[in-house]
Amino acid sequence: MLHHEKAAEMADESPSTEAEETAGSESPSTSVNVEVGVNVEVGVNAEVSVHAASNTGTQISANPEAELADDLPEDLPPVEPPSAGFIMQLFLVPGLIVAAVIAVWALFGKLSTDEQDWRQLVAEVRSNNEHRRWRGATGLAQMLRSDVELGESGNQLSTNPQIAKELATLLTELLNESAQDEELTSQQSFLARTLGWLDALDDSLPALVKATDEKHEIIVRSDALRSIALIAGRASDDGKPLDRSEVTDRLLEVSQDSEPLIRQVCAFTLGLIPGDAVDQRLRVMAEDRDSNTAINAVLQMSRRGMPEAFDALLGLLQSANEPVNPASMKGGTDVDRMIRARSQENMNQVVLGNALTALRDLSATINDGQRKQAVMLCQQLSEEASNTKIQIEAGVTLRALAGDE
Repeated sequence: MLHHEKAAEMADESPSTEAEETAGSESPSTSVNVEVGVNVEVGVNAEVSVHAASNTGTQISANPEAELADDLPEDLPPVEPPSAGFIMQLFLVPGLIVAAVIAVWALFGKLSTDEQDWRQLVAEVRSNNEHRRWRGATGLAQMLRSDVELGESGNQLSTNPQIAKELATLLTELLNESAQDEELTSQQSFLARTLGWLDALDDSLPALVKATDEKHEIIVRSDALRSIALIAGRASDDGKPLDRSEVTDRLLEVSQDSEPLIRQVCAFTLGLIPGDAVDQRLRVMAEDRDSNTAINAVLQMSRRGMPEAFDALLGLLQSANEPVNPASMKGGTDVDRMIRARSQENMNQVVLGNALTALRDLSATINDGQRKQAVMLCQQLSEEASNTKIQIEAGVTLRALAGDE
């Protein structure tokens, strides 16, 4: 009840108060009469209406946006969507500039990081902690292989003498260990393979030659020989054959080893080393009791252009093209013999491919009668070989024998 009475008093006082304020305003030309009516109803809803008018006769519109739209000129230019060229200039061109800046930054950042990484790994190889040392060697090996795969765009870590020295020193230390276990053998083998990627020969070759000693495990010795073959192959491709007496003498000695696997790898490696003594040793190895050793010796003789390899090479092509009978293979069960037969067939395909390549290398040194024999055999392979790749290789060899290539 008091609330309603208060509202009534406010309604009575409001007109006089606002009228006095209006009359007291200092406007010389315009006077505004504001009429406010407040209707208060006792109930849930209260309605308030306000009317204002000026002495100029202008009345405030209930829809000012409509009046503003009426005042706008009717000849505004049409709104068109942005063109593709505009969008390209606005976004694509700046984007390309930013991308170029980021690429340059990333390139120099990567070079700096690689430089720091290999030095850090070398430091770990020098650590007295066995685990850190091996972790550093593994990291260096992985970085080295990745760098070799990059080719000319890499950092050429394979020619870095500091990396070669650290890895070769570590291999030498492991080879001098008296107690041999499986883990040590694995580490020796890993380092022997890794040194094959390096071309800093003054450090890597002595360690690899040491690893071929018969007191070491066969896997370590064979991996060292394969690494020497990789190094010799790259040197030969560069026109600078690997002609080091300490390496040649060691290979000639190892070629007489009692282990067939060592003789096989050694025959292949010797074929990449120059010298008359190597030629003579390959002639002997071409008649080795181990067939794989004899095959490698014959192939390397052919690639060296030794005419006496022709008859053995022709026999190799004929035998490798013959089908394999599973019943003739060793094995306790038919499945075992079948698996061995399949493996032999795959090996024969490899031998055929290598023999055809060797025949092309030998084609300039054979006589007319030998050339005729070779053509007949290659013609047969190009038509009847079960492997399409061998058929293609035989066709290429035919053209080489005819002097077309």
